[in-house]
Amino acid sequence: MPSHSRLLAEFAATLRLADVPPAVIARAKSVILDGLGCGLFGAQLKWTGILSDVIGKLEPGGGQSSVWGGGQTASATSAALLNGTMIQGYELDDANPASIHSCAAVLPAVLAAAEFIGADKVDGETLLTAIIVGFEVGPRVGLCMNGNKMLAKGWHTPGIFGPFPASVAAGRVLGLSPEQHYQALGIAGPQAAGLMASQFGSMVKRMLSAKAAQSGLYAALLAREGFTGIEDVFETSYGGYCTTFTQSEDLFDLSALTHELGTSWETMRISIKRHACVGTNLSALDAVEELMHEGLKAADVESITVRMTQDAVKHSFWTPYEPTGLTAAQMHLGYCIGMLLLEGEVFVDQMVDTNIARDDVLALCSRVDVVRDEARERKGRAYARGADVQVVLKDGRTLSKTVDNFLGSYQRPMSDEQMAVKFRRLAEKTLSPGRTRELERVIRNLETTPSAASVIELLRVDPAMSAVAS
Repeated sequence: MPSHSRLLAEFAATLRLADVPPAVIARAKSVILDGLGCGLFGAQLKWTGILSDVIGKLEPGGGQSSVWGGGQTASATSAALLNGTMIQGYELDDANPASIHSCAAVLPAVLAAAEFIGADKVDGETLLTAIIVGFEVGPRVGLCMNGNKMLAKGWHTPGIFGPFPASVAAGRVLGLSPEQHYQALGIAGPQAAGLMASQFGSMVKRMLSAKAAQSGLYAALLAREGFTGIEDVFETSYGGYCTTFTQSEDLFDLSALTHELGTSWETMRISIKRHACVGTNLSALDAVEELMHEGLKAADVESITVRMTQDAVKHSFWTPYEPTGLTAAQMHLGYCIGMLLLEGEVFVDQMVDTNIARDDVLALCSRVDVVRDEARERKGRAYARGADVQVVLKDGRTLSKTVDNFLGSYQRPMSDEQMAVKFRRLAEKTLSPGRTRELERVIRNLETTPSAASVIELLRVDPAMSAVAS
């Protein structure tokens, strides 16, 4: 019986788009648009600018791959790092029950790989198939490793899971054989990294998924040239991926890597965020939003208690909360609840540096407590991202609301049009409305697009927006 590592490699090399159900293809396109929208918005952010400046100094002559939303080029691996940072740069990109950000790992690696070999040599069907391969492999690594538990242990799970989907997606564009994909997985695993303390105010969290994209692309490029990696990287006991990151022989499930591979589609379980914050906050925010629709106002609140799993509490709440930076604000549930109550939304216009130390937000934040709910933990993985919210009002009344699955989760998916509205709101910060709609049209018809160049050209600097800026 082939190992799980070999079965993943075989899947990556041989999946045909004709084998993918139409609903999965349609969902993949909507997820791709969401990721590209996040990336185009991220082109305007200050950490993107810092990273871009550093790459420009390292590679003054540019390279063969495009940086989205601008005229810069870079080497394929540097472009993957920069574009991935743009996607994950504002806590708006996709989430997943397996604790991975799929687009930030997969899309930059795929498009950089296409430009590396010549975008005109890669058709839309190949591009779409490669992306779906990545969308399928990444969550399975997270499920194998129990991503929520890994988060609670302090690992930045998208960073440690992401090199694998990036390697197989890029490898598919590069035309790797099953054996080369197998070696690429073995090269990707040792590059996995990411520490969750990055959530406390740093910029570095913005680039951890992107580092995974870069590492996966390196793995695929090296394997293409005959470089070898760890044999059976997931199964190997001493120094293998699963045993080392879990520090155990049994706190992982290898069968999850290939269970129903090619018949049950993880692409359908990728979740989309409506709020610019960490995914573990979303159900609680939905609960507060529902109470607001029923009449709750910020001025009425005496205290709020949120009950979630211990893993979610560790990831989303700490005391004392200090306004140390935007990253911390987007991670902290108390801050996000305060912002929602005051502004009615937790999106790009609210989560800005000038709001980090707002007295009114911090006052509400101090009235929020988040505690462990052991009963929710016993319900299992399907309920792990849910929340029970209790609001005590100044007049003594108590309001309660439970949300087991947030709007945008795979259990309560946003519609294609809802996702498209989010894409347009974000992309139009960088592209003109006309160019945004053309990019949307191309992605919706990606399998019939003759060349990846059609996508890449639309992601570059928009002359119409440049004229407005000048």
